[in-house]
Amino acid sequence: MTEKESFILQLYKKYYNYLIISARIYDVNQADADDLVQDVFEIAIRKADTLMKHQDPRGWLVKTLENLIKNYHRLHANRFTRPLEGCGDLPAPEGAEPLSHVLPAQLSDSERQILIWRVEERAEYREIGRRLGISENYCRVKMSRLLIKCRKLMEE
Repeated sequence: MTEKESFILQLYKKYYNYLIISARIYDVNQADADDLVQDVFEIAIRKADTLMKHQDPRGWLVKTLENLIKNYHRLHANRFTRPLEGCGDLPAPEGAEPLSHVLPAQLSDSERQILIWRVEERAEYREIGRRLGISENYCRVKMSRLLIKCRKLMEE
């Protein structure tokens, strides 16, 4: 294995789950999150020389993912969609860890539950606010603060 391949493999092992969760937090479904993260590493392989010299490879990966997610949302924003009634979500890929297992241990049980409602159950802010007994706007603020906290903990 070459030095470049080893470097990319280390990044993949270390940051794959972090990038998947980041994509899911930005309202990307599981299948598309997997595709976007794979695209990030495809770009990383093509630009391995640059990435190896970069002072913050994790930051480079995250920024690349953010750019891909922006493009993803632009592409899907103008698409007409019709709900498929009776069709549930596909099950998680075999061997995929549940969100509760990859969230930082420092989060409280209530913080974990809120993230699970939003990411896994795809609950609307209105519904989460109703469950918590708070307004939809305050729920959005609370979620924003929680995501910032979660990202900081995952970076450590």
